[in-house]
Amino acid sequence: MHQLHSKVVPVPWARRLVIDAGRAAQRRHAIHGLFEVDVTSARGALRRHRETTGEDLSFTAFVIACVARAVAADPTVQAYRDLRGRDVIFDQVDVGLPVEVDLDGSPFAFTHVLRDAGSRTVQELHREIRDVKVNPHLSPSVGKARWARAYLILPGFVRIRLLGMLHRLPQRQRALAGTVGVTAVGMFGAGGGWGIAFQLHTLSIVIGGITRRPILFQGRLVEREFLQLTISVDHDVVDGAPAARFVARLRDLLTAAEEIGLPETARRSA
Repeated sequence: MHQLHSKVVPVPWARRLVIDAGRAAQRRHAIHGLFEVDVTSARGALRRHRETTGEDLSFTAFVIACVARAVAADPTVQAYRDLRGRDVIFDQVDVGLPVEVDLDGSPFAFTHVLRDAGSRTVQELHREIRDVKVNPHLSPSVGKARWARAYLILPGFVRIRLLGMLHRLPQRQRALAGTVGVTAVGMFGAGGGWGIAFQLHTLSIVIGGITRRPILFQGRLVEREFLQLTISVDHDVVDGAPAARFVARLRDLLTAAEEIGLPETARRSA
């Protein structure tokens, strides 16, 4: 008779942080919208740039540039309510992006903050993301690992309380996690589909998969590329109308491609 064996291992400290974040996120009153956007022109522009220059710009960096510009047009969608009940609205858009690295022999996604993303080009964002993936210690977030380990010494209910309070301390939220959260599912997997992440920011975007399908476009049946996006907002802070205007701006930027700082060599219609 075959004997079954099992192995008992401790939960990695980095995974315990993720569990705490998920529990703290349950306190937020989030609303979610699932959208599709035609990104054929943008994808074509990025391919042409690669063919012309040899530089393979990240699609994630392109989406982040669009998100940051859409937020900058109305920063109220990245507001945070402080302990005195006041809304703190940041002019600068700091995007928190999970970046997967090897940590203690296992993969872990830590949050790297792309500062002032609304005024930066796709190339600048792409190069920072690439550099941090190659050398995680370039990110200030990695330098806080020892503080994270010390935090885990606290009792569970205290840790959840502290994390749950973070968004009520806007300056700390901005310093540690940025003002907007973007998660790129494509960085960890492939294929089409949507995703819903923990609501750790007032505004969170999950970049899902890309699917190709035929549609009637400008009077012709053609195959186009569609990006799946999940946009989540904390409804305690952001009402439906500002959120809808943000989605409309973001859709326009993703569709047009020319408005978000792609290199000149890529700025031609698809």
